[in-house]
Amino acid sequence: MGQLPWIAMSDTQDLKSTLREYNEDGQLYLVGGVISAIISWVLIPLFGLLAVFCGYKLYDEEEKVVSSSLMATMGGIGFLMWLAYLATMV
Repeated sequence: MGQLPWIAMSDTQDLKSTLREYNEDGQLYLVGGVISAIISWVLIPLFGLLAVFCGYKLYDEEEKVVSSSLMATMGGIGFLMWLAYLATMV
């Protein structure tokens, strides 16, 4: 099977290596979780689950307690507020 003409193999390797470098010290989980928590409060509450997951992974792999718990709490509250809203609409 051929490659897509607009995606070169070196571009995907660069992306993989960049993501691997960010993930070395937990930056990928931190940035992804913060963005997900904000999106869960503003636009799409389901992103709160992603923030909870990123917070858990950040705590589990990097042992960053404060940032991971804050991120997971904010994402979880955004998601739970959406569930409460849906429950009152019925």
